[in-house]
Amino acid sequence: MPDKLSIGEFSFKSMVLIKSWSDSVEITDTLLAKYLGVKLIPKVGQFISQDDVYCAVLSPGHIMLFSTHESRFSDVSKILSPETAAIINVSHSRRGIRLQGEKSTSLLNKDIAIDLSDDAFPELRVLQSSIHSIGIILFKLKSDDYLIFSYSSFFESFYAWVIDSAEEYGYALT
Repeated sequence: MPDKLSIGEFSFKSMVLIKSWSDSVEITDTLLAKYLGVKLIPKVGQFISQDDVYCAVLSPGHIMLFSTHESRFSDVSKILSPETAAIINVSHSRRGIRLQGEKSTSLLNKDIAIDLSDDAFPELRVLQSSIHSIGIILFKLKSDDYLIFSYSSFFESFYAWVIDSAEEYGYALT
């Protein structure tokens, strides 16, 4: 049964929150696209994975970069000025898990009242929600393959909820 669900801790070395001022969203998007080497920044609710970075657009002008590159905050701070956007290093504020397997969507739908089916929520989508009253950011990498980040201070409770909820399916810790 463990092949139906695997659960493992997942982390990035840096996480950067970028909040554009209302009159500079286009400038921020253009500069970030150039920096990341892509044509366009994704739309709200979508993300791209480029080399060692995930670029997620959580709401208009609200972008998070998740990266294995430790100096991402410093790099982004050099291309965006305070007049364009607020840039915040949130690297230590979140911890995550990777949830994979055919029962992963069923497990998540125990506490997320959002249709996570491939038709309604296809791959390369991101959303903010809550699980067990804990705020999360959820990435859908592909069908039945998710990255989920909670605030570090709530991670142990979040992780315990995932393990408890997975009992009925059987799971493997990875």
